[in-house]
Amino acid sequence: MSKYKILIIEDDDDIRTSIKMLLQSENFEIIEASNGNIGVEKFNDSINLIILDIMMPGMSGDETLVKLK
Repeated sequence: MSKYKILIIEDDDDIRTSIKMLLQSENFEIIEASNGNIGVEKFNDSINLIILDIMMPGMSGDETLVKLK
């Protein structure tokens, strides 16, 4: 059985790392992005879930979501 893949798009390093550690302890595969542009680049059809920060500098979470759709 393959691991579920979760893309975390979060600009705060501490928050992103905390979420990553918690989810990895539950055996999820984590892909990280520190902003919306990187998140869009890393997104692919193998991602099962996205955890997306809404208030980010540059491209907001709302703008990122529109691009991911």
